[in-house]
Amino acid sequence: MREEEFRNYLINNSDIKSKVKAVNSRVSRALMVEREFNVNLDDVVKNDEAMYHLLLQIQEKFSDKLYHGNYQNAVRKYYLFVNGKEFPRLKQYEKTRGIYKHVK
Repeated sequence: MREEEFRNYLINNSDIKSKVKAVNSRVSRALMVEREFNVNLDDVVKNDEAMYHLLLQIQEKFSDKLYHGNYQNAVRKYYLFVNGKEFPRLKQYEKTRGIYKHVK
């Protein structure tokens, strides 16, 4: 992960109001995801299928919706930083890829 570039990108993002806290939180969560899942986010965000699977892993590992949402948000922000576009919501990605999950 290009930590300093990502930090500067977030600092310069006009959508982020609380610069210090929000930026530090997102960077630390992105780094935590790299450590926890033993991945390099630069590699993950270059491949939509890898991105999708990482978001699913985050959702599975951190079952509390708010908790995994924060980590997914950090990874999604990194995807936006690298690719210049947002990664679709999981359901939308599944729909466009023809992935149908069985409802239990």
